[in-house]
Amino acid sequence: MDTFISPTWVTKDVALNFDNEIALLAEFDREWNDAFVNKPGGAKIGDTVQPRIQQRFTMSEGQALQQQAILNQTVTITINHQYHVDMGWSSSQDRLDVEEVQDRYTMPAGQALASKWDLQAGLEVYKSVYFSVGNPGVPITTNGTYTQAQALLRSMAVPANFRAVLDPQSQADISGANTAGFNPPAQISDFFRDAEFSGPALGIKKWLSDPLMPAHTTGTMTASTPVVSGANQTGSTLAVSGLGTYAFKKGDVFTVDVYAVNPVAYSTTRYLQQFTLTADIAGSSTATLPISPSIITSGQLQTVNASPANGAALTFKGATGTVSATMAAQTSVQNLIFNPAAFACVFVDLPENLPGADSKRWNNKKAKMSLRWAQQYNIQSDQLPSRIDTIGGIAPILPYFAVRAWS
Repeated sequence: MDTFISPTWVTKDVALNFDNEIALLAEFDREWNDAFVNKPGGAKIGDTVQPRIQQRFTMSEGQALQQQAILNQTVTITINHQYHVDMGWSSSQDRLDVEEVQDRYTMPAGQALASKWDLQAGLEVYKSVYFSVGNPGVPITTNGTYTQAQALLRSMAVPANFRAVLDPQSQADISGANTAGFNPPAQISDFFRDAEFSGPALGIKKWLSDPLMPAHTTGTMTASTPVVSGANQTGSTLAVSGLGTYAFKKGDVFTVDVYAVNPVAYSTTRYLQQFTLTADIAGSSTATLPISPSIITSGQLQTVNASPANGAALTFKGATGTVSATMAAQTSVQNLIFNPAAFACVFVDLPENLPGADSKRWNNKKAKMSLRWAQQYNIQSDQLPSRIDTIGGIAPILPYFAVRAWS
């Protein structure tokens, strides 16, 4: 007599529920999966690939050839997470009907896996995003903040295929601001779905709600007048002085007197370049801030129109100002507006042939997922312990393709 609880059936049903439950992760670029194919026996924790990102060129004028270097910029994607759901039943329970298995096991398993991956996705990418709108601890209740985000992306030559993934309260705030704002009324159904702001609207193609969006708690500083300490600084650090006692956090954002540069035309935009800290840093009086993006003032990888001037004021997001300013720890949800190419997620194959186990690996090219289900019989307890595993990695690829919306 055949059992309903077959490896193929379980993995497919878990994957279906997984795919239906992810919001943020579903909008990431999933095309990098192919970089991990043909791993002997399947992928392992620690496996990496270094895909090359798009080349950037400056323009030349006149008849003379001015050959540019080919810059093989790479981004590391590491397989660093193996999440699984573990369960078991007795040999007599193995004859459960399909509906009972779905309700009790496969649906909750898919939801649990999806929630973990979706939560991890936000946590791993948001601190790399340096452009942001809104203010710590202040709800976003006007359209202008989101239109500013998409305008900023457009000014950086980001292809206009934007997604906005917001936590439910931020969705409620922007929905409330727009329920009476669209005309003709027939269009409202196109903009709202299940009482949520949808799309396309406000220059953004797709709006999604995700209760698992990450939160960032800013660092702190006592009374400070932070300024640049030394002219002509470039690179991935910035020396500053005028600080009181500080404890900045990775992901904190500040601006200084330099403007972002359009990475295609190399023209100066109207937006001050924002920098994010790439590590926690604490001390007093002076600091060498680790920053992203790097300060690059010329060439194919130019990021800013100039190096910050000596004595130029720094404005930290969340600080009370620039002179005798303080900054208290404030926790804010980090909503994201982005082109999917900003971030990557890969799910890759685990080894399928396991000694003594009944196992099955399921791959879905459309969903770009790989799941493995494995079960073994325990003769001493008459139990059939099983597990459903996923393995993969998440990485920011093009951080300037995204904007954080503090709320």
